[in-house]
Amino acid sequence: MNETATRIKEWTDEPRLPQVLDYRYGIQLKDAQPVGGVLKLSTNQGTFALKRVRDREEKRWQLVEELSRHVERTGEIKIPVPQTTRQGQRTFAGFKRSYVLLPWIEGEHRSWDREGWRRVAGQLARFHLASKGFVAPSSLRGLSHVGEWRKIWTRMEQQVEMFKLAADLGDEFAPVDRLWMTQCSFAEGMLETALRYLEKVGGDTVVEQTRRAGEACHLNIHRKNVLWQGKTPHLIDWNCTVLDVRTRDLARYLLYTYGRTGGLEAVTSSLSSYQEYAPLEEVEYALIYSQLLFPHLLMRSLHNIYQERKIPGHLAKGHLSAAINQEEGKLPLLRQFPQAVKQEFGVTIPEVDWLRPKRDPGTE
Repeated sequence: MNETATRIKEWTDEPRLPQVLDYRYGIQLKDAQPVGGVLKLSTNQGTFALKRVRDREEKRWQLVEELSRHVERTGEIKIPVPQTTRQGQRTFAGFKRSYVLLPWIEGEHRSWDREGWRRVAGQLARFHLASKGFVAPSSLRGLSHVGEWRKIWTRMEQQVEMFKLAADLGDEFAPVDRLWMTQCSFAEGMLETALRYLEKVGGDTVVEQTRRAGEACHLNIHRKNVLWQGKTPHLIDWNCTVLDVRTRDLARYLLYTYGRTGGLEAVTSSLSSYQEYAPLEEVEYALIYSQLLFPHLLMRSLHNIYQERKIPGHLAKGHLSAAINQEEGKLPLLRQFPQAVKQEFGVTIPEVDWLRPKRDPGTE
C-alpha cells in the first residue's frame, strides 16, 4: 500500500478506496488531503471533493443535479454537480461507507462580519430567484414539502408521544430519558404554538401561494458551507436541499444568524439585504415566524436518539441538552421578531400571547 493509500485508510477506514475510485470512475488517485470535512483528491482527471453521504441519498443528489441545470441558466448561481459513476449512479459505496464525488471549488472559509451576513443573504436571494419555475421529475416528488407543513408538523407532534413512550418503556431509565421527561412539555408547547400560528396566518394554502417566489431551499447555510472568492460567497454542501418555499430557508438562515451574533441587528440587516434582490410579501414575514417557532433542532435530536438510534447512550443526554439549550436560546428572538419586523419594514404580523415582551408599567 503506497503512502497516499495508507493515509486515506487512516482518515476514512477504507482499505481500498483508490481501487474503488478507479473501478467506479476510471480515475487514478495521485494525492489526497482532508479539507473542511471532505477529502480533496488530486487525480489524473483533475481535482475533486470526496464527501461522505448518508444512506438513501441518491435521489437527493439527483435533485441537486436537476436543480443545477435549471439555476445555471440564470448565470447567477452555480451548484456543484456530482460526478456520475460508470454505472450511472451519483453516489457509490465503499467498503465501509457511501460517498459522492464532486468537482473541487476553490475558495476560503472565513469569519463573517456584518457585511458578510448581508452578502450571504443576498446570495441566498439569488438562488431562490434562480430556482423560480423549476419543475422536478415525478420521481422526486417525495422531496417536495410545499403544502405539507401542517402534515409534517402534525406527524412530528405525534412522534413526541412515541418518544415519551420510548423513554418510559426502555429497559432502564437512562440520564437522557430523565432529561427528556422533564422537557417534554416544553417541546409539546412549542409544537402546538407553531401549528396554531401557521393556521392563524393561512396555513398551507398561503404557503402554496408564495411558491412563485422560488421553488427550492438549501437549508444548511453556515460558515463551513460558504466559500469566499474575494467578496463573493458561494454556497456549497447541497445535500439537505428540498423543494419548498423560500421562507423556510430564510427562517433557517436567520436563526443561524441570531445564534452566531446573539442580536437582532444581523437578522434585520440580512433581511434587508435579501430584499434588495427579492422583496418579501407581507404574509411571508409571518411564515418565517412560524418556522422560527417550530422546534426543529429539538425534534431532530429526539429523532436521532429515540428513532434512528444514531447517538451513543453515553452521549445522548449531552446531545439532547445542547438542542434544548439552543431552542431556549432563541426565545428572545421569538419575543422581539414581530416588533422588529414592524419597526424595520413596516409590516405587522400576529404575535404569540405568551411570547409578548413584558411592558414596563411606567410606560402604560
